[in-house]
Amino acid sequence: MNLESLRAWLESLGPDVVVVALCSARLLPIAFLCPLLGGQATPTTVRLALVLALSLFLRVEAGITLAAPVESTLALAGLVLRELVYGTSVGLVSALPFDAARMGGRFIDLLRGTSAEASLPMAGSRESAAGEGLYHLVVALVVSGGLWPLVIGAVLRGFGVVGLGAFVPTEAATLHVAVLVGAAMATGLAVGAPIAAAVLTVDCFLGLASRAAPQVNLQEVGAPLKILGGGAVLWLGTGVLCERLLAGVLSVEGALSVLGEVAQ
Repeated sequence: MNLESLRAWLESLGPDVVVVALCSARLLPIAFLCPLLGGQATPTTVRLALVLALSLFLRVEAGITLAAPVESTLALAGLVLRELVYGTSVGLVSALPFDAARMGGRFIDLLRGTSAEASLPMAGSRESAAGEGLYHLVVALVVSGGLWPLVIGAVLRGFGVVGLGAFVPTEAATLHVAVLVGAAMATGLAVGAPIAAAVLTVDCFLGLASRAAPQVNLQEVGAPLKILGGGAVLWLGTGVLCERLLAGVLSVEGALSVLGEVAQ
């Protein structure tokens, strides 16, 4: 192969390189936000390798193309920025059910008074035990069940709904993402509601007992009762809580479909 043929071959690869770069720009925020594509616990090199592999798959096997050729570097930078914004929206929506699990667990630990800062002061960790436990439990249930292909398929099918460079940051898309964030926060509060009821019941019982027998000091038994009572309710209701969170995972496909429709 002489120099001219090599140069012509490299020039012919230009459109393919642009498509792979734009696919990577959309998938990169998703890989950093959604735990099903790595999330924050996965090493950066693994996430980047996964993004590159999926981008090559979308170009070679799925046949993703760019509607119009890129004329300048400035136009390419604008397309990359669009894909980054849309990928951030998709990653945020796909990660909301798992974030709801973490928010619910932190709400539970806040009410029970068993956060890692209070129970493990020498560990140097500021994470919530119940929050991290529910988060990883939901991720494990999704990966081991049949919901993982559902979410990943919805993310990849988005390339067919919203083509490369076709994303438009509309007001409807912003409001849709805001509504989904509010729904995830409401789910997190609903997850912690039974434990909140148990803790408030303990506080009410201790208040009535203190008024009935003021000479008895019940403040020292309040914290252990809330920790044990809340833990018992959490243990008994884990199945119901996971069903509520998995229902949110099931709704991701529809949420991404609506986002793709309003983002064009």
